[in-house]
Amino acid sequence: MKPLSAFPLVTVVTVVYNSRENLAKTISSVAGQDYGNIEYIVIDGDSSDGSVRVIRECSSRITAWLSEKDDGIYQAMNKGIRMATGEWICFLNAGDCFVGPDTVGMVMRETASLQEEPDVVYGNAYVEKQAGLLSERRAQAPGNRHRMYFTHQSAFVRTVLMRRYMFDEGYSLSSDFKFFKQCHYGGHAFVHLNFPVVIYDLHGLSNLQREKGLRENISVIRELDRGVCKYVFMLRLYFVIYWRRLTGKK
Repeated sequence: MKPLSAFPLVTVVTVVYNSRENLAKTISSVAGQDYGNIEYIVIDGDSSDGSVRVIRECSSRITAWLSEKDDGIYQAMNKGIRMATGEWICFLNAGDCFVGPDTVGMVMRETASLQEEPDVVYGNAYVEKQAGLLSERRAQAPGNRHRMYFTHQSAFVRTVLMRRYMFDEGYSLSSDFKFFKQCHYGGHAFVHLNFPVVIYDLHGLSNLQREKGLRENISVIRELDRGVCKYVFMLRLYFVIYWRRLTGKK
């Protein structure tokens, strides 16, 4: 991978479908960044709730956008990857926000100070437990696991790497999990930045369809993992599914 430039162009991609109010919040968060080299792309799935009107009203804050039908969130995210021209790419979906106006700048400064040349940098996330009450979820150290150990919204990935693998549109919830596993097995360098990057919207699809997401994770593990870890990971996820059913969760 090529080394980090002094002030690399960062592409932020937001995908949205019928989430007008959340979209406005996310656009404001991206537009409020004090880092001066951001390309902002919004991909709308042909919303009917006024989301496109929000995009048009905020067009001066957006570098490029499109609105058309798609076959799911990962197809929309792949469209954003193809449109991106930045050195780095981050997905901040409708409802998600950066922690503060200096977040992207902090990530790029910390990345530039590293002795190694990372391919993926990721931070921690805040989740809203109650109205106005945030709880920090600390990401784990880089590795290979049975689940995502950081939120993809807190990750900045080299765009050339995203184009190498893209998101598998055959999955509806776990393609980001597959993508980062592919990066791990491809020997690409991950770095954990130990500070919160994003305020994560807990109403996303992966949280609303938890068992389906767990089963897709199992499919990814079947596809990519090998040896003992494959069976250990699968057993852990089957246990989680069993426990959720036992406690009445879906």
